[in-house]
Amino acid sequence: MILHTCSWRAWRPELGQPVRTSLGKPKWLLPQAASWPLLWEVTPRGHYFNAPGPAFEDAYLDQLERYGARRIARRLAAISRETGEQTLLLCCFEANPEQCHRSLLSAWWKLATGEVITEMEGT
Repeated sequence: MILHTCSWRAWRPELGQPVRTSLGKPKWLLPQAASWPLLWEVTPRGHYFNAPGPAFEDAYLDQLERYGARRIARRLAAISRETGEQTLLLCCFEANPEQCHRSLLSAWWKLATGEVITEMEGT
């Protein structure tokens, strides 16, 4: 299984299977987005989503630690099996990955598993 992060605007079908890491769905991609899997374990929660940077980061990293890399990996493997796709794109709305939970997730994942998750940028 290959993991990437991506904004909804940069996603294209040939990149792989989109996996929601956002609370909402991209309305401009409906109805297909309605059936895309949600990886709840890595989706930021509404109660801290708009918190200032350090508070958001602390709450989000606490969430990732609570679920743990092993559980998240099992969910990713299940999504890969269910969709038949080996390449999964963990997607959300933020265009700039440096201002997004995707970069925190990628850094945490590398520390937890040793695996690198790269950002797919629009071309």
